[in-house]
Amino acid sequence: MAKRRKRTNANVPAKGRLKDFADRLWSLAVRDDWNYQCAVCGKGKTDAHHLIPRQHESTRYELRNGIALCSYHHQFDADISPHQSAAGWMRWLEFNLPMRHEWLTDQIASREYRTFGGTTNAAYYIEHILRLREYVDDETFETVCGKKFTRYLLNT
Repeated sequence: MAKRRKRTNANVPAKGRLKDFADRLWSLAVRDDWNYQCAVCGKGKTDAHHLIPRQHESTRYELRNGIALCSYHHQFDADISPHQSAAGWMRWLEFNLPMRHEWLTDQIASREYRTFGGTTNAAYYIEHILRLREYVDDETFETVCGKKFTRYLLNT
């Protein structure tokens, strides 16, 4: 039997679902920022890549922490894919996107991304969902979050 997620209330989905919504909206927002084109080659059909891994809540939903990459440059390019060659990726980032590289190296040097003093409760995810809403149209937002939850958010 599948485990059921606990709901916060009748109108608010379980925390895990809220996290899924926030993740999806972040991905759409990042790809929208890059006009749905790979930052490396300009091709369409992109993935949103976290520069600092998403397990770090302090930067998980920050748009500066994302970049749109085609699947080849995201996963498979032996020279610059962040998943294949961290050093190659950092060199590419420094040369092509110096401000993003500076932000990333500052985060790493200060270890700021490791500091998260909050709680990942329903309110935390709802806050991010509402902040990321501006990056998608109403129809997409409703598709991601569902009609009932969208109505609830618009009425609160």
